[in-house]
Amino acid sequence: MFTFERNERDLKHCIYDPGFNEDSAKYYEGLLTQGNGYMHVRASFEEGLKSVKQDEEYDRKPANVTLEKHKKQASKWGTYIPGVVGAHPYLFTEIVNLPFFMAANFSVKGEELDMEKSNIAGYERYLDLRDATLVRNFVWTTKDGLKLKMEYLRFLSLSQKHLAFSEIKITALSGEGDLYFESGIDARVRTNGFNHFEYLIFSHDDDSVGVRVGTNGKKSVVMRAKLFTSEPIDIATKQDKSRIDYVGVKHLKKGESFVLHKVICATSDCDNEEGDALERNREYLSGIKFSDLEEAFISHKKAWLQKWIDSEILIEGDERAEKALRFSTYHLLRSDNEENENVAICAKGYAGEAYCGRYFWDTEINMLPFFIHTNPKAAKSLLMFRYNTLEGAKRNALAYGYKGARYPWESSVSGEEECACWQYADHEIHVTADIIYAVMHYVKATGDYEFIKNYAIDIMVETARYWCDRVDYKNGEYVLLSVMGPDEYLPMTNNNVYTNNMVRFALKTTLSCIDKLKEEGSWDEIKDRLHVTQEELWEFSKVANGIKVSFDKESHVIMQCDGFEDFADLDFDKLWPDRSKCFGTFISQEKNYRSKALKQADILEMMMLFPKEFSKSQIEENYDYYEPITTHDSSLSAAVHGIMAAKIGRIDEAEAFLQRVIDIDLDPDKKGAEEGIHIANCGGLWQLVVYGFAGMNSALWEDEIKFTPNLPKNWQKVIIPITWHGVKKRYVISQD
Repeated sequence: MFTFERNERDLKHCIYDPGFNEDSAKYYEGLLTQGNGYMHVRASFEEGLKSVKQDEEYDRKPANVTLEKHKKQASKWGTYIPGVVGAHPYLFTEIVNLPFFMAANFSVKGEELDMEKSNIAGYERYLDLRDATLVRNFVWTTKDGLKLKMEYLRFLSLSQKHLAFSEIKITALSGEGDLYFESGIDARVRTNGFNHFEYLIFSHDDDSVGVRVGTNGKKSVVMRAKLFTSEPIDIATKQDKSRIDYVGVKHLKKGESFVLHKVICATSDCDNEEGDALERNREYLSGIKFSDLEEAFISHKKAWLQKWIDSEILIEGDERAEKALRFSTYHLLRSDNEENENVAICAKGYAGEAYCGRYFWDTEINMLPFFIHTNPKAAKSLLMFRYNTLEGAKRNALAYGYKGARYPWESSVSGEEECACWQYADHEIHVTADIIYAVMHYVKATGDYEFIKNYAIDIMVETARYWCDRVDYKNGEYVLLSVMGPDEYLPMTNNNVYTNNMVRFALKTTLSCIDKLKEEGSWDEIKDRLHVTQEELWEFSKVANGIKVSFDKESHVIMQCDGFEDFADLDFDKLWPDRSKCFGTFISQEKNYRSKALKQADILEMMMLFPKEFSKSQIEENYDYYEPITTHDSSLSAAVHGIMAAKIGRIDEAEAFLQRVIDIDLDPDKKGAEEGIHIANCGGLWQLVVYGFAGMNSALWEDEIKFTPNLPKNWQKVIIPITWHGVKKRYVISQD
């Protein structure tokens, strides 16, 4: 009787669900999400929860992203293929929650298995990060006295990305009886309460059962499954308007075991592969035989092993930090699909629908450094997404009345603005310059200067055109008016220093790259293709050198924007009695928008990204000024503060921020992963360890790797794999 060989349990490498509780079930569904880049599945029970209706329809409307209360439900199925999006009546387009292909139900004499109502004992569930397998075990005692040991294992293949595998082993511990099972694909799902399915076509043949889904995004998705049983039994198919299953009955006596293996294949119109999705699906699935299962698992494990070799950081002396970093690395790895340059990594890591599957500046600033130094191919793919959506960015600029390209605050696959909240959509424009920063970070770290000539120069020129049209000229300098910086609690400020400095960097970088292209003789062809005039280049230079940036080497505390000192001071102790909740829940938006209360790091973010610009004393002064008035309501904030605290030698404070970063998703009381992983925070944790405690200087500013460590006292050693200019290196940093 074949079963997949499980790893020995290891607390260091597994994330545990300590026991079923309907109050925490949704949290663990998000926390233990599986994926292989191509597709992702929340860790919902195969049988679901009978009390929860997954296809309930309701209206989700635009809301403040920090304070929005999501629909309260004990469970939320989620199956996502990045790129498969559909129109929502209030939210523009969003990623589509697809049919749940892990569905499997069991019953004995009409009594259905249900974690809420059944007699369950010995429950354990964990995600083994080493090979991304989800394991669940428990004993179910039926009302008829049949005691069944239920053992589940499932994985989404990293080596064959269209395939997913499920194994369920049932052993009769005592009693005797008939076990009825259904195993198939369930399309009774909704996305943010909305039905994106225009049609469902179910089918079955001698080899498989399946469904073809047509979405209102005019995309087709095919899911098919085949079932293998540990011994021959009569199998039939069952179908209604929303689900298709294999069904059968197995008579079990004490000591007998029965195993169900299901192999699922998913394909779509978004795959960048030749041929119809259905035909490709049949081809992939038909080649899988029962005898192939063991090899499929072995190849999957080998693929994960290589990922870990290239990326896993080891910390001797702090198991909690090491495990949290391993957790974050896992979600970054599974979220990335380096083969598809038409998608990026959404803000929830494809583990939920809170941000509608959209892409933010998080990708370039928070996540890209991890991929630059562990998988440069993946880093390039993420930047190629911005190149491939340049036309959408140009349409954005035109819609606002500007030349060039303006990247959206919230991007879907088209590259057009999809943010439904005007404050962010209209005013948080720094993402357009952040992308140029990310391009140069990648190029300097990898040496891939061809990327500029072949792709990035187009982005640089078009975004430079936008900036030159977006600025105003007042009192002898160029200014950016009505801007929202990284601190989103001040929505319409003038000359946000972070934004202006990033724009200056983007424009000067563009001019520098053009000079290099001139030197190598390739500029004339590019100039003609992009219709660049000499007058435009002068304009780029004038704005780059004339934009208002309110700091220099002698500056002390740098005001975040014009007139920041005139905003209202607040008594945080009085206004914010419960620090376990967001500050924004205790203050009206109107009052928040006129007060000195930062949502997240702004000036400190700039200092982190431009380390050569600031002395240690400048960092200290600004840290001491801004940290007390920063609420950290954003998950992006704690990691930045931790990095800067480490850089100025305040290790106790940096360690406190480390715990905050870890708790964002891993504190079960906070339930932070209910609506999906905070994937930017996962990247932030990697940066906190590498740039903060290990003190690695950014590849954007250094030609050679340099470390200035400030390790916590209990960290004996940190081992960090780093890819630098195409060479894989491994650094060991210890207390001495």
